[in-house]
Amino acid sequence: MTRQVLLLNSDKPEVLRALARRPDVTVRVMTRKVYADLYRDHETAYVDSFADLTQVEQAAYELAAHGPVDHVIAATEKSVVAAGLVRALLGVPGPGVDQSLWATHKRAMKDRLRAAGLPVTDYAQAATLSDVPRAAERTGWPIMIKPVFGAASKCTYRVDSAAEFTERHRTGEFTDLAEKRLPIQVERLVRFTHEYHCDGVVHEGEVAHAAVSRYYLPPLRITPNLNSGYVADQKDEFSQKVLSLHHQVVATLALPAGVTHLEIFRTEAGPVIGEVAVRPGGMGISRMWWHAFGLDLWEEFARVSTGEPPSHPPRTPHPATIGRTRLPALPGLRERVLMMPGVLEVLTPEECASPSHLEAYFEAPDERSAERVIADLHRLAVPPA
Repeated sequence: MTRQVLLLNSDKPEVLRALARRPDVTVRVMTRKVYADLYRDHETAYVDSFADLTQVEQAAYELAAHGPVDHVIAATEKSVVAAGLVRALLGVPGPGVDQSLWATHKRAMKDRLRAAGLPVTDYAQAATLSDVPRAAERTGWPIMIKPVFGAASKCTYRVDSAAEFTERHRTGEFTDLAEKRLPIQVERLVRFTHEYHCDGVVHEGEVAHAAVSRYYLPPLRITPNLNSGYVADQKDEFSQKVLSLHHQVVATLALPAGVTHLEIFRTEAGPVIGEVAVRPGGMGISRMWWHAFGLDLWEEFARVSTGEPPSHPPRTPHPATIGRTRLPALPGLRERVLMMPGVLEVLTPEECASPSHLEAYFEAPDERSAERVIADLHRLAVPPA
């Protein structure tokens, strides 16, 4: 019997490829018209933005006119709340609007986590940019400001004082944040030594697989061209704390199935939760998992999102430390990187679906060696002046 999937997606080809491997799955797509060429073989309905829930409602009914829908899948952070609405409108099992908000709306997420006693920094919501200083009186300075809905590090700023905020606001430095026309999340700055992420696979409300990785440098402190990291020692005491937190976060957000990407700060007082997303992490994290554990997070995402059980790892974890880095697609750089000891593969922009970027994966004897490899790769990409 054919399973009918309604996919909310943008330009993420990984999930489409994973679903295409299932002969019993038919995919209908809700997307923006700019991505129409990716879905020429599918029934498709268009929205200008997943944030426009009136358009999402109309597109959902348009696609539902082709027959009943068994599963609704949100493959991008921007489409998670829209998918919750679609499930409610069409009577499809899965996270509803409330659960979707807990996983995407930064204040709603942290309200839920804090109520469960989980460690998050102090935060407040500002209605507009002009309201940020009032919200910061509740959190204390310095602060980070960002839209309550948002992916990656876009429109995110550190501000150290009310006077600094006033001057930067006056000169228009926060224009992109204002143009979002969304409430603003104001968070007290977390003083941390390192930033980690914990990625996991959830099935029937339980964590089936999870692993902790460390960023070489925090995403806010490095260009996306050089975003990099490595799989941490899972037996390390801090990793064990993060894995425990990940289980608690999944339970607190009542996530029935999916793939998680949990950001964690390491502080002197212990781990502090940054944010959690309910989709595979980007920047090559899924491929790093494949090298480390033999599991493809996009394949696992497709499995658990369509009611299938998660995979069993085909082998034991790789004995070495597995790492990754993005690099600019400079002439000849791929060939030079492939010659370095320990490099497992270097994906071209076409292979990693990231224009102007390479993605390099490597093995190293331990975490310290992995950091040296990343530093060497970055020097190849950005020679000293």
